[in-house]
Amino acid sequence: MAILGKLSNYSWEAKAVLALAAFAFEFGDLWLMAQLYHSDPLAQHLAVLKRVPALIKTTSELQKRRQAVFELSSLIMVAMRVIAIFDEFERLTAGYDVKGIPGLSSALDHMPVDVYWAILTIAACATKLSILTSDDPDQDHDLSPYAQKISYILNRLTMQLNVIRRQLGKRVLL
Repeated sequence: MAILGKLSNYSWEAKAVLALAAFAFEFGDLWLMAQLYHSDPLAQHLAVLKRVPALIKTTSELQKRRQAVFELSSLIMVAMRVIAIFDEFERLTAGYDVKGIPGLSSALDHMPVDVYWAILTIAACATKLSILTSDDPDQDHDLSPYAQKISYILNRLTMQLNVIRRQLGKRVLL
């Protein structure tokens, strides 16, 4: 909530995009170091600072962590799709009177809660990433509640977006 307070001057969509960008920067940097770890001496030193060797230890450890990283990536992809729909809603508000499109009005009314869940999901993924690079990667941090919630939000927003597009199509025909 403190982070959201600092972002209070930004639109809801911008808050979600900033949270995703911060995570992408951290995750991308870590992933790049993991890719370059065995081939670049400078990358090895930087990777040690980022705790990358914890991700690429033994083969059995790697398999276990690979599954966790896959789950993490999948969850972030769902969050990205949710944020892309927020962007679509923002574009639709620019060209139309929101009050004249009931589906859009309803979606925008619920956007703060949906953005909150998108940011919470991204924060949970960041926590999981920290755990994966820690000395105790088996520490419990189940992402399934976040996956369920954000997937539900994605399905609801997708349906709302389809309804809005139909409503806009009817307006064009009139």
